[in-house]
Amino acid sequence: MAEIIKGDKLMIFVGGQAIAYAKTHTLSLSANTVDIGSKDHGFWGASDVGKLTWEATTENLYTENAFDSLFNAYLNKTKVTIVFGYASNYDVNGLNLTEAQGDTRPASWTADQSKGYTGQAVITSLSVNANTGENATFSCTFTGAGAIQNLNAGSSAAGGAEGGNSNPQ
Repeated sequence: MAEIIKGDKLMIFVGGQAIAYAKTHTLSLSANTVDIGSKDHGFWGASDVGKLTWEATTENLYTENAFDSLFNAYLNKTKVTIVFGYASNYDVNGLNLTEAQGDTRPASWTADQSKGYTGQAVITSLSVNANTGENATFSCTFTGAGAIQNLNAGSSAAGGAEGGNSNPQ
């Protein structure tokens, strides 16, 4: 029987590093359709798959370093390498223990390069939410700039993605 994975284990990494203080991550895959309807189809429409697209979104507690890094990539129209997958240093208790016991600094989460999905993306949306009396948050949308690959045991989509150069922390 397949293992059910808790959402805590799956993260978005940019340039191999987790974005600080993540709350939610989403990976969306879509197929655009092409109308192939003809007189031969009668009253029924007919479609075929056209282009494949993907996007990833993240919502995080606001830190200047993380937001500024993403802001700079957005402003410079920089392609970034995204991994949606597991942290390589995730333990069974959900803690990333480093030099000091219990240290869970987000900068220390790194992507497991053998599980998950990866591709190059551009930042198409970046927003900050700062409500009175609450922690500020920011949201970011990464839109695929080419194929997304499956890192799992040799499975991959056609037309792989190349490395990126952004590292928000």
